[in-house]
Amino acid sequence: MLELVALTGTMVYSIVNHFPFSSWGEALFLMLQTVTICFLVLHYRGQTVKGVAFLVCYALVLLMLLSPLMPLAVITILQASNMPSVVVGKLLQAATNYRNGHTGQLSAITVLLLFGGSLARIFTSIQETGDPLMAGTFVVSSLCNGLIAAQLLFYWNVKAPHKKKKE
Repeated sequence: MLELVALTGTMVYSIVNHFPFSSWGEALFLMLQTVTICFLVLHYRGQTVKGVAFLVCYALVLLMLLSPLMPLAVITILQASNMPSVVVGKLLQAATNYRNGHTGQLSAITVLLLFGGSLARIFTSIQETGDPLMAGTFVVSSLCNGLIAAQLLFYWNVKAPHKKKKE
């Protein structure tokens, strides 16, 4: 849900500020993916009605945020809230990795692509939008993704212990 809030904030902020699609387009597709995953989690828990309600509520919130009646200050606050969302989400993951003494099933390619992508987004945000809030969000994201990438390398040869089956 933190990721969905962050993606929604980036997308809405970019649309309202008329940034080029190339500066925020991936947020649209990641948002669609995340909404789908949220629905599927509820669906496979046997809570399909809650999943549909979630989709409807999210669509209404999105329409409200994109409405011309929504004050720019609210949208700017939503975008600014991305930084704490990213930090909390990644630090929770980093703390879990540290506590476990390994990164579990974390995909090396995914972590490294996230890190590289967030580094690239700093440059593209500065070039395409000139917006310090957007660039700052990706700086914070890069630092957090760098921490997870460093843990992945540090725990590279450490395997998660196998759980024994109950007989």
